[in-house]
Amino acid sequence: GGEERTTRWRTVATRFEDAATFFPVLHEPEIWRLINLTEDTHPIHVHLDSFQVLGRQPAAVTLAEDGITATGTSATVDIGQRIDDGIPHALDDNELGLKDTVRVNANEVVDIAVRFSSFAGRYMYHCHILEHEDRDMMRPFVIMPAELMPFMDMNMAAGHGEM
Repeated sequence: GGEERTTRWRTVATRFEDAATFFPVLHEPEIWRLINLTEDTHPIHVHLDSFQVLGRQPAAVTLAEDGITATGTSATVDIGQRIDDGIPHALDDNELGLKDTVRVNANEVVDIAVRFSSFAGRYMYHCHILEHEDRDMMRPFVIMPAELMPFMDMNMAAGHGEM
């Protein structure tokens, strides 16, 4: 904690139907960083396996000149910045242990650790607010068996391939 880092963030897709860009390996641990650039709190739900919330940190978000557009978002996120938002950024007691949904507050970064061990295949993560789901605030990810990863076209991770 307390370490300041700056991250360049960009939109990986604009619609649910866009190519999958996340390919976790079956049985391998993953650490996901969820960044909330909006002024709303979003309960983010990950399908398939439970995860552990590692921590949450405040983040000062600076949108690029174009801001948020219909085709993308570009922002600079200063993680660990002290901002006066009145939101406690420590984990609550009820966030300890395994979860399938995590609250990501406005101007906040939440790190989660997950190991997808149930099945290979296509799954999704999404905001659990119904209106946000209806507006495509969800993305697919594909759990891949390790033995298939050498055959993956890694251009898919850049959004150029099709599943």
